[in-house]
Amino acid sequence: MLLFSNSRGRPAIQVIANFRFIRCKMKKLFQSAIGNRKSEISDMSCQETKRSLSQYVDDELSSTLRTALETHIDSCPVCRAELVELRTIRNSLRQLARPAPPMSLLPAINDALMIEAAARRQSPTPTFREQLINWIEPRLMPYSVGSLASVILFTAMLVGLRPHFIALHEAAQQNGPVLVMETSTPYDLTRPVTPEDFSARRAPFAEQSPSLNPGGALATLTGNYAHPHTGQFQDADDMIVVADVFSNGAASLADVVQAPRDRQMLADFEVALRQSAAFVPASLDRRPDTMRVVFTVQKVDVRDRSF
Repeated sequence: MLLFSNSRGRPAIQVIANFRFIRCKMKKLFQSAIGNRKSEISDMSCQETKRSLSQYVDDELSSTLRTALETHIDSCPVCRAELVELRTIRNSLRQLARPAPPMSLLPAINDALMIEAAARRQSPTPTFREQLINWIEPRLMPYSVGSLASVILFTAMLVGLRPHFIALHEAAQQNGPVLVMETSTPYDLTRPVTPEDFSARRAPFAEQSPSLNPGGALATLTGNYAHPHTGQFQDADDMIVVADVFSNGAASLADVVQAPRDRQMLADFEVALRQSAAFVPASLDRRPDTMRVVFTVQKVDVRDRSF
């Protein structure tokens, strides 16, 4: 060590004193750390020691833990006895003889492999279609079963609800609005009324009651009742009858609810029904093809014609 000082030598003495003080301080710190480490090693519990005995026997512990475990075993007879027992068991297992396989095991395995190889050689090679089916079947079978069940369930529900759908459709047709197209051409009173015009003007009611054919015999008969011949006196009379109306407009008498006093009135009514189509076709009225209607026919003679 080289020390530079003045002629009196005081700085050199001070540096040496400081160096000695630092060395003593570091020595005390080192001894304190070693003492704390020894106390930590010696404070290892029995539970921690038992968990580490197997690793200690297999020589898998670090040097620090191994030292701590040995320190504890030296002072604890219980852990020391358990270590001895563990080493005894390990030595006993090492002395056990290794079991030998039976002599027939190897021939049996060889025979099974030969039989399997012969069976594969004799089986025909599957075609591409069979290979494709074998590949698709396990993948699509769950989905196919689920789809088939869904289709069956949907079909059953549709069949069960079909009458309700039909009833709702018929109700919607009966209650739905009817569009009546008004033509810009004014109505000509001199032109005869056609079945199409008459059914179009009765469109809101044609579905419930069929439209009378303006050119039919029944319309002519009712016109005669409304306009009797001059000079002829006709007694008042009425009748209630039931008739079946068909898709082409023809009708037939089904029942007589109230017969007239004059039998000729009922006979004329039946003749008018048979003579020509009494009503317009069902396609013009948008009504069902066949329906039953009730007629109330009244014949009244009005003598005062001044109105």
